[in-house]
Amino acid sequence: MSVHDRLWVQAGPSTPSADVGATSRPTGLPPDLLEASSRRLGVAALIYAFAYAIAFGVSRLALGELADEIPFFELGDIVATSSILLSLGVFLVARSGRVEPQMLLDIGLVYWVVSALGIDFAHYAGLYFSGFPMMGVSWVCVWIVVFPMLVPNSPGKILIAAFAAASMGPLSYLIWASTGIETASALVPEMRQFTPGPVQAFLPNYLCAGLTFVCSRIVYKLGTDVTKAREMGSYRLLELIGRGGMGEVWLATHRLLARPAAIKLIRPRILGASATDPSAADLVIKRFHREAQAIAALRSPHTVDLYDFGSTDDGNLYYAMELLDGLDLESLVQRFGPVPPSRAVSVLQNVCDSLDDAHRNDLVHRDIKPSNIFICRMGRHLDYVKVLDFGLVKHRAQPEADLTRLTSDGITPGTPAYMAPELALGRDQVDERADIYSLGCVAYWLLTGQTVFQGDSAVDLIVQHVQDAPIPPSERTEVEIPEDLERLVLRCLEKDPLKRPKSALELATDLDECHIADSWTAVAAQEWWELHLPESAPED
Repeated sequence: MSVHDRLWVQAGPSTPSADVGATSRPTGLPPDLLEASSRRLGVAALIYAFAYAIAFGVSRLALGELADEIPFFELGDIVATSSILLSLGVFLVARSGRVEPQMLLDIGLVYWVVSALGIDFAHYAGLYFSGFPMMGVSWVCVWIVVFPMLVPNSPGKILIAAFAAASMGPLSYLIWASTGIETASALVPEMRQFTPGPVQAFLPNYLCAGLTFVCSRIVYKLGTDVTKAREMGSYRLLELIGRGGMGEVWLATHRLLARPAAIKLIRPRILGASATDPSAADLVIKRFHREAQAIAALRSPHTVDLYDFGSTDDGNLYYAMELLDGLDLESLVQRFGPVPPSRAVSVLQNVCDSLDDAHRNDLVHRDIKPSNIFICRMGRHLDYVKVLDFGLVKHRAQPEADLTRLTSDGITPGTPAYMAPELALGRDQVDERADIYSLGCVAYWLLTGQTVFQGDSAVDLIVQHVQDAPIPPSERTEVEIPEDLERLVLRCLEKDPLKRPKSALELATDLDECHIADSWTAVAAQEWWELHLPESAPED
C-alpha cells in the first residue's frame, strides 16, 4: 500500500513523562540517514570501480606491449580485476535493499580497507619497480578521508578501519619487497639516495586516518543530534511522510511500545508565535495546550483519537494520534471516481457523528475537506470514517480577546475550495454551520468528482463561494443522484447560514430520511475493499 493509501497516526500515553524511556535514549544515526548513507556506499563503490578501471586501463595502454615484460603487471591485472569486481558487487548489494542499513555500513568498512589495499598495491608496485619504492603520497589518502564522509559510521569503528586502511601502504610495500625482484634502484645504485625512509613515505596515510577520525566524530555527532532533536515526548521520529500548511507529519515509534505511529509537527509561526516576542510565544503554547486538551476530550468513534501533545525545547509543537489504515476521500475519488450516492450518505452520516460531538463541546472544525476525512479499516469494520486534523479548530466559548484558534491573527483559516462564505469573509461569529457548508462541499466532491467551484486562484474560489449559486450536482455527473439527496446537499451550500441545517445532528437526521439511507451495506463495503485494496484486507 502506498503512502497515499495509508495514514500513520501515533498512539501513546496521555501525558508525556520526563522519565519515560530515560534508559533507552537513542544512539547512532536516525534510520533515514542510515538508509541514505547505505545508498551512498553503493555510489562510492561505483565511483571507485570506474576510477580504478580508467587509471589501470590508461597505464596499460600507455605501456602497450612493454607491460607484458614488467613482472608486476600480471599480478596487477588480478588485483585490478578483483578490486573492480568487488566494488561492483558492493554497489549491487547496496542497491538491492536486502541488507539492513547498519549492517551494510559495517560491510562498507571492510570494503573500505580492502579497496585501500587495491589502491596501494598498484601504487607501490609502480614505485617499487621504477626504483622509488617509497616515493610520493598514495591516492589512498584521498580515499581514507573521503569515504567516511560519504558513508559515516560510529567513530570507534571508523578509527579502527581508518588505521587499517592506512596500513595497507606498508603492507603493500612489504609484499612487493618480499618478492626478491630486482628494481631499477638496485640496477642503478645512485638512485637510492632519492628514496625516503618509511616514516616520510607512510606518515601521510596515518595523518589522514587521524584527520578522518576527528571528522567522523563531528559527522556522527550531527547525526545523533538529529536523532535527539526528533524526540517528541516518548516518541522518536523516523521518517518524513508528508508536509502541509500546518506543518509536517512524521512516521514515528513509541520508545517503549515499539509500534508504528505518526507525529504532526506544527510550525509555531502558523499559530501566531513571534521569535522576537517571548511572551507571544508563551501565549501560543498555552492556546495550543488548551485546544489539544479540548480535542482530546472528544469521544465520537469517528473522530481520530488524540493521545499525546506537547512542545519541544526549540519551540516546536506536536501532537500524536491513533494509527489508521486507509485513504482519504480526496485520494479515493481521484483514484476510483465518484462514489455511489448510497456510499456518500454512509460517509456523511459518520462525519456528522464526529462533528456533532465537536459542536456539543463548542468546537468548530473550520477545515472540513476530503483530505481530512479518512475511510479505513478498523478491525473487521470496513469503510470506517475518521475525521482528522482539528488543527484549525475554534472554541466558541472563548471571548474574542482570547481566541484559542490555532492560526495567526489576520490569516483566514481553511481551504478555499471548501470554505464557508462567512469564514471566507472573516466574520467573527462563525459557528457549526460553517462546518455544515464545508461538509456539503465534501458531499458534492464525493458525488461528482469535482469541487463546487473552480477558479484560477484562491481569491476566485472565495468570491464564488460568497456570490455564486452552485450548479446542482446531478448536472455535473452521469451518476444518478436521488432528488432528496441533491436537495439536502444544495441546502448545505446555502450562502445564508440560517438556511442550512442548523446542526450536524439535524443533517444526520435528514440523511437518515433519504430513501437510499442504509443501502450501502457491510457486504458492499467488503466487496469494494477486496476489489480495490486487497493486499491488506482482513482475513477470515
